Amino acid sequence: MLASLVPAAIGPEDEALRAEVRAFLAERLAGVPGALRARTWMGYDADFSRDLAARGWVGLTLPVEFGGGGRSPFARFVLIEELLAAGAP
Repeated sequence: MLASLVPAAIGPEDEALRAEVRAFLAERLAGVPGALRARTWMGYDADFSRDLAARGWVGLTLPVEFGGGGRSPFARFVLIEELLAAGAP
């Protein structure tokens, strides 16, 4: 059964998003202590969410005709992976 599953790979366009997200997070989270970032799952930061939206990262995979970014699920995966790794709110 597992032999029928084909491994997927993140395409270069979506992988390129990783550097952009990391640069944003390095700037945006500079000075935020690691202990605070470790607890970010327990809170909400409206300003941070607005910053993500300003970059087109909220609704990243929604179709363009509905106001989204039209990106692939892999782009969303890259974004979420980097947000979680950085302890972003």
